[in-house]
Amino acid sequence: MALTPFNILGSSETYEHKTYPLLLGKAEFTEDYLSGKKLWGACKHATETHAKIKSINAQKALAVPGVKAILTYEDSPTIFSSDVLFWGQPIVGIVADDWYKALRVINLIDVEYELLPAITDPDEAFELGDDAPLSGKRANTNIALANFDRGNIEAGFSAADTTLTCEQYWTPTHQHAPIEQYIATAYWLNDHCYVYQSSQNLHGNQSAVVNYLETTSNKVHSIARYCGTGHGARLSNWEAGVAALMSKAVGGAPVCFKCTKKHSMLFRIRQHDHRSKYTWGAKSDGTITAVDVEYFTNGTGAGINPCLQHTFNIPHVKWRGKGAYINVPDRGAWRCVSDPPNGVNISAALDKLATHLDINPYEIRKKNLMPVDMRALDSPNWYYGAKEVNECFETVAQASGYVSKWHKPGENNVMADGRLHGIGIHCHHDSHGTVNGIARGALVLMKADGTCVFELGGTGIHNAPAEARHFVAEVMGMNYEDVQCGDYGNSDVTLDGGMHGGSTFTGGLSSMVNAARDAREKVFAKAILKAPFKDIPGIKITDLDAKNSEIFYKNDDTKRMTYRTAMSGTPPIAGYGTGWASTSADNGGGLQRELFGLPVGTLVNCNSGCASVAEVAVDPETGQVEVLEHWNSVGTGRIVFRKGVENQMGSGTEQMINQALFYGDIYDPLTGAVISSQYTEAQFLTTMDCKPSKHHLLPVEGDDAAGPLGAHGIGEPCVGSYASIICAIYNATGKWVDTDHGCANPDRVLKALGKG
Repeated sequence: MALTPFNILGSSETYEHKTYPLLLGKAEFTEDYLSGKKLWGACKHATETHAKIKSINAQKALAVPGVKAILTYEDSPTIFSSDVLFWGQPIVGIVADDWYKALRVINLIDVEYELLPAITDPDEAFELGDDAPLSGKRANTNIALANFDRGNIEAGFSAADTTLTCEQYWTPTHQHAPIEQYIATAYWLNDHCYVYQSSQNLHGNQSAVVNYLETTSNKVHSIARYCGTGHGARLSNWEAGVAALMSKAVGGAPVCFKCTKKHSMLFRIRQHDHRSKYTWGAKSDGTITAVDVEYFTNGTGAGINPCLQHTFNIPHVKWRGKGAYINVPDRGAWRCVSDPPNGVNISAALDKLATHLDINPYEIRKKNLMPVDMRALDSPNWYYGAKEVNECFETVAQASGYVSKWHKPGENNVMADGRLHGIGIHCHHDSHGTVNGIARGALVLMKADGTCVFELGGTGIHNAPAEARHFVAEVMGMNYEDVQCGDYGNSDVTLDGGMHGGSTFTGGLSSMVNAARDAREKVFAKAILKAPFKDIPGIKITDLDAKNSEIFYKNDDTKRMTYRTAMSGTPPIAGYGTGWASTSADNGGGLQRELFGLPVGTLVNCNSGCASVAEVAVDPETGQVEVLEHWNSVGTGRIVFRKGVENQMGSGTEQMINQALFYGDIYDPLTGAVISSQYTEAQFLTTMDCKPSKHHLLPVEGDDAAGPLGAHGIGEPCVGSYASIICAIYNATGKWVDTDHGCANPDRVLKALGKG
């Protein structure tokens, strides 16, 4: 499909100018603010798994010179709780004149607990049901249920030639491990609180602190500019509340609260872990007629996921999800929501079905993929602006030569060096990407010299300033260097830009498109009053266009003027816009476009499609797995910032390898405490494991009717595609590796081969 050419969007020549302060060491991170002028905060963590705090004695700690305050649930029950729900839960805050001193006095604080029965094993929680000890995380039960039905499951199995039941193992958990600690700095001026935080959600952070402090938004000032990586970790607002509470306790003096690296790795929100049981009904040619799924998660994420729901055309589906809320650190989004464990569960189950039917895994996926123009099978029966998963799937299959390289699992697989060759393929419709940014706002300010600045209601993470700059330059028809980001990451001077997660911010940045349109129309209205345009009879602003910072008459482009000339002698101009809604109609300024021949206004949304192929070599003597080559494709919509896309896909590829071969927590079965995730013990890939020349990044652009300018997840779907590596190991060995809350490390590979 021919795509409309752009001048700025998708250009490989443009860059992120906010990178320079990072490279030069001039970027101010949260810890840099008020250098030498602030106190420091730390936390004491619970040493019991499930308990009620009876008393806290901090007299010894308060007697240490330089210790300024001790904070507990009595000071703020919304920040610290008397109910201990997992080993390592933060329960006491310490403010001191030195961070290391605050950490040292933790051991001087005595806590008396009333111990309560605990449960730390999700399988035990499922098995015992109502007879299990209550974890306290949910009222009257540990189990959350999520049911989903499509069609008639009995009819689906009746139409099948064969059935197969297969179980998938527990997927790994891991902490985000951001380079920068979880951190916030706060101070008070009278009854106004100023909070600096590494946050992916600037205005959401402000709202959370308002609730913590029980005040109003005009008295909370949130600043969040640079973040030392995010990957979903920077959505917590708890640190900002702690810092604000600590500062208030010491008379409003600046306080920087931060977790240690060890505490971050041990106690913070961790990735979802899932296991499942699939029962397939299928025709002998591979057509899937029905699937009955029992899905189990540790915590949230029991609901049906797009990996199954919107990827494959399965008429009859029964999904029974169960989530166990037990006494372990909370689960949450890790670079992706629950797509990675869902993706590997369904891909492993599909490969088992392909083996059962004696067909190529490529063929079974291709036969059952939803057609591009097919309406979603479930309410509200969306049409998706682009179904790029199909093109992504074919892209990686063709680029890798998958069909010619594939062999039956464990057969014809011995390489010249004695290792076992394997190849795996995966695809899924990802949950990331949305265009519902109608509540978001943006400002574009035209200056007298014909340049413009925009105010960004977000932070510097995820290439946000570059994305916004690309949007504004393209819509305004200006040179890239004539557009600059003014203030950003400051709730006092910017409109809500939305959360930076799952590419939702790209959807919210549609407000930038509309703000730039508004500014352009206002400048054009001034331009038609000046020569040479004023002499054209009946000229209207719709007769003008702009490119390379020049405005020209469409019917005669020799008649033109620069933006500088148009703005000369003109009062300041501000363009304002809100985001697009989730339809193809012009709600809030969306594009007036048809979709698959359907009328404008059809209910529509956009999400990412993705696919990957991995080729591996497995050493049968050591269990070591090498990713020989990897092909990674993501449906991007129209690319906004090409370098950003490449960076997102590249880092997603690295995390795929980490997910498959390295990551995985180890827990103490008695306390539920994480005992493996410290930097000295964690396994991470090195440059020996990830050679750029072996990893092929294949973005697939599409003219999406829902979000034509970006709005698709990029890095997240990559992480969700690590299933291709797990399937490739199976293809090499003919054995499925039991990941058991972890990865396919050498010990587990050898065990699968009968050598463990």
